[in-house]
Amino acid sequence: MCIVEHSREVYWHLADDQSRMIYMNRLNYSLTGDMRFIEDLVNQTLRQNQTWRSFCESLKEKAGGNELVIFGAGIWGNILYQETKDFIRWKGVIDSNPKDKYVGQLPVISFEDFVKTYGGEVAVLSSFKNGGGMLEQLKDAGIPDRKVMDAGSVIYALTEKAIYFDLEECRPKGRKEFFIDAGGFDGLTTASFMEWCGGNGYSYIFEPDERNRISIRNNLKEISDYEIVPKALWSGTATLAMDSKGNFASNVREKTGEDQEETIDSVAIDDFVKERGITYIKMDIEGAETEALRGAARVITEQKPRLAISIYHKEKDIWEIPALLLDYCPEYQFYLRHYSFSWYDTVLYAVVEDDSTSLH
Repeated sequence: MCIVEHSREVYWHLADDQSRMIYMNRLNYSLTGDMRFIEDLVNQTLRQNQTWRSFCESLKEKAGGNELVIFGAGIWGNILYQETKDFIRWKGVIDSNPKDKYVGQLPVISFEDFVKTYGGEVAVLSSFKNGGGMLEQLKDAGIPDRKVMDAGSVIYALTEKAIYFDLEECRPKGRKEFFIDAGGFDGLTTASFMEWCGGNGYSYIFEPDERNRISIRNNLKEISDYEIVPKALWSGTATLAMDSKGNFASNVREKTGEDQEETIDSVAIDDFVKERGITYIKMDIEGAETEALRGAARVITEQKPRLAISIYHKEKDIWEIPALLLDYCPEYQFYLRHYSFSWYDTVLYAVVEDDSTSLH
């Protein structure tokens, strides 16, 4: 089947206007590489979100007659700058480790230097995970609350907090949920899953990177209903090459025979699940999604679990992954949602509208 036929079939299974808009923009981006399609997608999703619009208005009011600085020169600090530089004149950036950090053309200085030269600037926190510590630093330095603004929580609410669990059509079904967290990274997706299902669930976390598995254990100390599977997901049992980075970008691929390749064993979902009932599968595995879904054909066909699949790693994902899912389960209806201010974090949700006959 050609791209046009795949795309036409997928399009008619898209359940709402937002999904159709995202699909056409991602499809056109995949075919042309033109970033204007991603800009249009972001303009119609995150930038139109009322939470983001309200934050931007509050930021403008805070700017008033004040100078503003960004606290945190990481990814979200750069997002904050890029998304607001047209209407905010930022003075600079504070970072605990400023060496070799960049946020546009702004100067990046240490927190100590910021405090020494403090002149009443408003510090805008760009991190959610480190936001509490940043706030304590500012308080300890005598900087009042009125001179602090939290952007990290806003960006988190629109991105990492919302992803995989904000779609109403995927809501918990009132029974115990059995979750496959494919690409467990730091365990926080499983933590979000437990919050989403009110603790009435169990998570199988597939994470091949040992450094990430350490993070999972550290982050899930208050949760017991999970197990870590130290393997990669693939279409079958194999020995794969692995690039372990100790972060979200760790990835696997077929071996090329190079002597120095790090390797990891893989497993197919169908072989792992056996008689287990699965209600929800999430996948963000750095381009291995298609292979892993091929290894889940029986589970998808028989159990019809809800799916949340990252669909941005490869150009052909936008038409190939949903077409594959329809081969396994023609009853699926698709929703697309986008969770970043850039090209990444587009998620395909697959739902059987009446799943009362599913084998859970």
